[in-house]
Amino acid sequence: MVAMSGGVDSSVAALLLTRAGYECIGMTAILFGDASAAGPCCGTEGANSAECVCAKLGIEFRHIDLSELFEEQVIERFLGEYDQGRTPNPCSDCNRFIKFDTFFRYADEWGCDFVATGHYARIVELPDGMRMLGPGIDNNKDQSYFLACIPPERLQRVLFPLGDIDKGEVRRLAAEAKLPTAHRAESQDVCFMHNGAGIGELMSWHMGKRPEPGEVVNEAGEVISTHKGYQQYTVGQRRGMLLGGGTEGLVVHRVEPESNRVIVAQKDAHPLDWVGLKDFIDMAPGRWELGTDIMVRCRYRQPLFKARVLEHEGQIRVYPLEKQYGVALGQWCVGYEDDRVLFGGIIDSVEYEQ
Repeated sequence: MVAMSGGVDSSVAALLLTRAGYECIGMTAILFGDASAAGPCCGTEGANSAECVCAKLGIEFRHIDLSELFEEQVIERFLGEYDQGRTPNPCSDCNRFIKFDTFFRYADEWGCDFVATGHYARIVELPDGMRMLGPGIDNNKDQSYFLACIPPERLQRVLFPLGDIDKGEVRRLAAEAKLPTAHRAESQDVCFMHNGAGIGELMSWHMGKRPEPGEVVNEAGEVISTHKGYQQYTVGQRRGMLLGGGTEGLVVHRVEPESNRVIVAQKDAHPLDWVGLKDFIDMAPGRWELGTDIMVRCRYRQPLFKARVLEHEGQIRVYPLEKQYGVALGQWCVGYEDDRVLFGGIIDSVEYEQ
């Protein structure tokens, strides 16, 4: 089963699999209706595009309506996290609750051995037959960070046909095969926040409320500006803060939902001591041990840094061995070793050096 959004990446994934001799079913999940603020993928427009690609490739096409599940497990979680002053990662939620969970139920019903997607990631097969998640070779497109939520047993049935090629090659292959999606524009936004929609608009549509203005204060409690709603700010942010002169170097240190305040501090004022994780997933059971030094990242595209991973009172904690700042609750912390992903977990607590 090839998950097809209607974009060029999943189209080329289907192309490569058919050329490799796989019997494929192209499948689009309808995740939102035409009246939403969503982009062109994963709706009826995306389904129509994917169906055209399947016709071109001569493979079967099916679609399933998962809009209610997507609303509950992705959009509601996304807004609920922001409302609690956290910074969620909806792509990871979509992967763990939709693409690499629900999709497998349909794959089983349809008699499919594998689920394939157009993600830029690789499956690394070890000599003993174990399959592990690895980053795609295109560093600018690597999506392994968002995939560190897949149960390791599911990796045995996952295919990532684009893992060993870059975006330029994907475009070239699509054009060469005259796929209808070859020149389709790529969305750079959260898929359900297209067309200029922001957190405020989304909260109004889905929660019946909007963010309320409040105070921006420094660590001494002095009011230095106002904000448009704490839900619209994240740790480390400076852009859009309207702090004015004399505030150089100040960024968001934390947000306080209970007081509707955003607290700012100097960017390098608070080195990280440790982060505590929840929803921890061991992506490589038996291949690494707690107490060892591992390369990790705590947000997408962040440079990897060395850390020690320990367990404390039932919680997995990550202790940076290099100075780190600005970690946001709700983001994923992902561990790597060479070309393999070792674990993933949601940052649930943060402690700074005293």
